[in-house]
Amino acid sequence: MNQPELRIGTARHAFPFSRGLLAESLVNAGADTVVAAAAARRIEQQLRLARRTLVSPSELQALMVEVARDLAGPEVARAAETQTPAFVDILVIAKKGDLPFSRGVLARTLEDAGLSGKDAYATASSVDVRLRRQGVRRLSAEEIDRLTEDALAEQYGEHLRLTYRYLQHNRGKIGVISSGSGVPSPFSKGILVQSMLAAGVPPDVARKVARVTQRDLRGTEDRLVRRAAIREKVEALLRDEVGPDVSARYRLLRVIRRPPRPVIVLLGGVSGTGKSFLAAEIAYRLGITRVVSTDSIREVMRAMVSPALLPTLHASTFSAWEALLPPGTPRPERPSRETLIAGFRDQVGQVSVGLSAVVQRSVQEGTSLVLEGVHLVPGYLQAGSFAGALVVPMLVTLPDAEEHRRHFESRNEETGASRPLHRYMQYFREIRDMQDELETLAAAYDVPLLDGLTLDESAEQAVDVVLRRVMVALTPAERRDLLGDDADELLVDNRERG
Repeated sequence: MNQPELRIGTARHAFPFSRGLLAESLVNAGADTVVAAAAARRIEQQLRLARRTLVSPSELQALMVEVARDLAGPEVARAAETQTPAFVDILVIAKKGDLPFSRGVLARTLEDAGLSGKDAYATASSVDVRLRRQGVRRLSAEEIDRLTEDALAEQYGEHLRLTYRYLQHNRGKIGVISSGSGVPSPFSKGILVQSMLAAGVPPDVARKVARVTQRDLRGTEDRLVRRAAIREKVEALLRDEVGPDVSARYRLLRVIRRPPRPVIVLLGGVSGTGKSFLAAEIAYRLGITRVVSTDSIREVMRAMVSPALLPTLHASTFSAWEALLPPGTPRPERPSRETLIAGFRDQVGQVSVGLSAVVQRSVQEGTSLVLEGVHLVPGYLQAGSFAGALVVPMLVTLPDAEEHRRHFESRNEETGASRPLHRYMQYFREIRDMQDELETLAAAYDVPLLDGLTLDESAEQAVDVVLRRVMVALTPAERRDLLGDDADELLVDNRERG
């Protein structure tokens, strides 16, 4: 005679009775497998003798606790009473309604993170057991993720924990992790191309190398890749495509883009030399996101100090000398060189106070910076004053006066005459004299000149200067950490190219 089917649940929703779920619940509570199996058989016998066809989860748990107390002892019984048994769903809070927690779904996610099928299911099961032993009946997906991360860290280490976290927030994307950083960032083919272009790699080669790198990364099982591994792959591809020199330059530029100390580029030069455009290009090539003009600092200071207190601050650099004339003194048509430079230096000294504060703030924040403007005069902001940074001063010059004039004319057209051409032409001789003074000071303070006539040429010069100066300024320990065993060889090569 067939026995009636025994089910667990309510009249509206029930599922077949399972001795296996009972035994699993008792094992979770601390019973050994033999005792758990015996207890499950006794519970089923009692229910069938009572001719039950439907038993609620709460009734079944109460009966399980009673039998556990008799067969396994009071400690197992107490654990069985406070746990969430295996025959009760743990609900996950979702926007469209609560869903049952599934070890299978979690296991598939863990396989995506790099675990084998067996290990993935074992980890998912361990998360399930933790939740049930804690008596959890309902929780959020974020809480499950935290528990899963803890389980991964305990069993497999930090790298797999970070991989899982990254995958939960960046479905299908490759993550990149830097040494010393616990926060992965998405792999970007565009940023990789940009970094190769800055190293002088031809655009078509840069795009090809980036495509191959992305393809190879997508073919790996690990979805979280260390930045050093990407660098090594790119260097190897560049050696094959364009030779070892460009590969080495790319490697050095990677150091500049993630330096051990903030890089502060000081780009000086008189009006009309193209500093602003060049500063933006240098920042782009070096991966520096912050560009500040000394004119903006001067404007802030002007808003805070009246012309009566600091008259030279409220003049242009090439006409600041006029503010130094004693009251009632006739204004000469042209100043002497000494008078011109005195006014210029007076304003530079005032603005340098603000510039120094901007640099100090960047150093404190650990943020690299490109600072550009006529007020960056060699000798005023010294590298030794900013011990926590790698300071690289440069001076933009235009040796040819006619080319300098054409720069002003081009700027006048590009800006819609927002910076009147006639004013700069009126003081053109003074501007050229100021450039002569800056070049003299640059020679005295070992500040390199950028005198290329095109933006690309000047940017190439600037990147080379930054590479050389930073490599020399790094400590031996920093060079080894960043470049490994090749640090000394790369330093020598860099000096020889300079």
